[in-house]
Amino acid sequence: MVEITCPQCNYTKSIPIEKIPPGARWIKCPKCGNRFEYLKKEEDVETEKRDATPWERRLQLGLWKGIKQTIKSVLFSPKNMFSSMPVRGGWRDPLAFGLLVGSISSMFAFFWEFLIANSGLLKPFGGFSISLSSPIIFLILIFLSPILVGISVFISSLIIHLLLLLVRAGNNRFEATFRVVAYSQATRIWSLLPFIGSPIGWVWRSIVQIIGLKEAHETSYLRIIVAFSIPIGLLLVIAVGAFFFIIRAISL
Repeated sequence: MVEITCPQCNYTKSIPIEKIPPGARWIKCPKCGNRFEYLKKEEDVETEKRDATPWERRLQLGLWKGIKQTIKSVLFSPKNMFSSMPVRGGWRDPLAFGLLVGSISSMFAFFWEFLIANSGLLKPFGGFSISLSSPIIFLILIFLSPILVGISVFISSLIIHLLLLLVRAGNNRFEATFRVVAYSQATRIWSLLPFIGSPIGWVWRSIVQIIGLKEAHETSYLRIIVAFSIPIGLLLVIAVGAFFFIIRAISL
C-alpha cells in the first residue's frame, strides 16, 4: 500500500502499489481536484520489491488456497514468506488471518483441555474442582476466542517491538512487527493435535517469529535472539531474588 496525500487539501488515501501505473508522475486528488506530482518514496520502492502474501491475494487464488498456502509458508518456509512479505501492506489482512486461524485453533485447544479436565486424568487440587471442566466456562472461552487472540496479537506485537527497539533491531515500523506476529498465528494450527499440539505450536511460533522479525526488520539473528532473551533474563533475576529472599526469611 502507498499513502498518497494531497498537498492542497491534505486529503490522504492508501492505494495498492500495483494500481499505480509504472512511470506515473501525476495524481489527481479525488476530493479537491488538485493535480500534483507523485514523488515515489524509498519505502514505496521497498514495497515494490516484496509480494503480497497468499492470504492477501486470496481474491485471485481463492479463499481456501490463500489460507492453505499462507499456513504452509509460515510453517515450513518462514524465511521466504517474511523476506517477501510487504512490511507496509496494511493491518487489516494480517489481523483477519491471525483471528481466523488463531481463533479456530484456540477453540480446539480449549476442547482438548476440556476433555482432559472431564476425563479424570487431572484430579482436583486442594478440594477445588478444575474450572475448565465446567461446560459453561468452556463455552465462554470458545466464544471469547477471537477477542483473546486479537488482544494477544496486539499486546505481543507491542512488547516484541519495544524489545526490538531496545536492541536497535526495529529498523521498520511497528506495522512490520505486527504483521509478523499476526501471520505467525498460523503455528497455532498444531493445536488441532490433542494434548501435545499447544506446546509444539508455542515452540514453533517462537522460531517462526525470530525468523520473521529478522527478515521483516532486515537485522541480525543475534539482535532478535537478544531481544527475546530479555524477558527470560528478567524472570530468572526475579526468581533468584525471590529464592534468596525466602531462604533469608526462613533463616531469621
